Amino acid sequence: MNERLAVFREQLMSKWNQFSKKQKWMIVGITLFLLISLGLYIYIASQPVYKPLYNQRLSEQEIGAIKKELDGSKIPYRITGNGTEIEVPEKVAQDVIVDLAAQGIPSQAGINSEIFSNTLGVTDRQFDVMKKEALQQELRKMLERVKGVRSAQVMITLPQESLWVTETPDTATASVIVDVEPGTALDQKQINSLYLLVSRSVPKLPMEAIAITDQYSNTLERTDGKDSEGSLSSFKQQEDIKAEVEKKIQQNLYNLLGTIMGRDKVIVHTFVKMNFDKENRVENLVEAPDKENNEGLIISSQKLSKAFSGQGVPPGGIGGMGDNASPQYQANTPNGNNSQYEELNDTINREVNRITRNVVKSPYEIEDLTINVGVEPPAGAQLDPATIDSIKQVLRNVVRVTLSNQAIDLTQDELDKHISVFPREFSGKVALEDSSSLSPTVLWTVGGIAALALAAVAFLLVRRRSQAKQQQENEDVQDLLTPSQSLDVPDLIYQEDGDQVMVRKQLEKLARSKPDEFVVLLRTWLAED
Repeated sequence: MNERLAVFREQLMSKWNQFSKKQKWMIVGITLFLLISLGLYIYIASQPVYKPLYNQRLSEQEIGAIKKELDGSKIPYRITGNGTEIEVPEKVAQDVIVDLAAQGIPSQAGINSEIFSNTLGVTDRQFDVMKKEALQQELRKMLERVKGVRSAQVMITLPQESLWVTETPDTATASVIVDVEPGTALDQKQINSLYLLVSRSVPKLPMEAIAITDQYSNTLERTDGKDSEGSLSSFKQQEDIKAEVEKKIQQNLYNLLGTIMGRDKVIVHTFVKMNFDKENRVENLVEAPDKENNEGLIISSQKLSKAFSGQGVPPGGIGGMGDNASPQYQANTPNGNNSQYEELNDTINREVNRITRNVVKSPYEIEDLTINVGVEPPAGAQLDPATIDSIKQVLRNVVRVTLSNQAIDLTQDELDKHISVFPREFSGKVALEDSSSLSPTVLWTVGGIAALALAAVAFLLVRRRSQAKQQQENEDVQDLLTPSQSLDVPDLIYQEDGDQVMVRKQLEKLARSKPDEFVVLLRTWLAED
């Protein structure tokens, strides 16, 4: 056995000496790292998992009583939540809760609604005090469930019931002090919810009669933030839409001009004025079917003609009237002259088109557009006027199409007021990244992964070959050492005597008497060779 250990030690030392100094340090470092990691894992896994003993927050007195009992029972614990929570190992949590409950810990301080189950022998004044205290305690528990509130104190003043009717109705009042968790600030929605909870929990308590402060005497004011929040949200939405429209126009122009002039030779800036008013109106229109003559369709037509000729006064009487005479009264004139009368009456009824329109105007309408384009001329040269005019014509077309929904058509002079092109050498260029090509970081990452994959494949191939070679050598040695016949080997007959003959005879005798030692000796010789 000792010889085997010695042989194994010699083989191990020979392998170790084959490594370089750097490889030896690397092997030692990896071994130490694995041992330390294993030790840390065992240490962390052996630590108990703690869980809160109670879900609700406890007072300092209750935490002290629980701590005293746990110290007496020698149960590990942790105090968290700034002294308002206590944690114990998860395995013993249920047993600890049962043991503490048997001793009446934690004690529920104050009065709750359970006292009203037995009110025998209680006076009216005592009942009112108990009712008020129970209401305060229940309201305190409810406020403490709000996120960010560690504890709360509530003081309620209830109105006295009276048989007399007064002009001003009696209302209740409430004062609340909330202990906010360190590093936490209540937002406006949470503050409004505190006011709402207190107002809905106490009868005859308007929100104006509630005062809430934090532990630093800062008043938590209630505000109706619907309008402000709605306005802010609407403004942000409008700004986002406006920025998106500007970006779209700017990107299209940049793609067009950048392709022609060069992407690093053009800068485009746009400014859009939009109308976000949404309009709903009803239009009652009357149109003539015959638009050329502006006449309606004839439904009915009536023509009346009257003629009179002879002596006397024509129908209708004499123009004017005398005293005590009614208008249009035909007076008798016996001495009349020859007279003639003719009346024509033409009545035509026409039908027109009556149109009722419900018009809903879209709120996202572009009212004005300004485009500024900067173009860098070639090195040592200037932009020719034809190129500048072509760029301006492109910008005019964009402005004309964008503002086409307006009632008037813009002239060329008016369009020129909305655009500007200034050729100038750019002082601060921004290097444009080609989105089609991969970044160097991505290329290096992909190359590193590919190199690691090739190295892993090469390592596996070399290892497989070395294992196959080692296995073949072991098989050859085993075949060499395994006797093909029985252990009774006949003595060899040597013709000559000498040192070699004596050594061979001794080896043969050792192989017959002690084959195990002979195998170890033979392996040692092979290893040395």
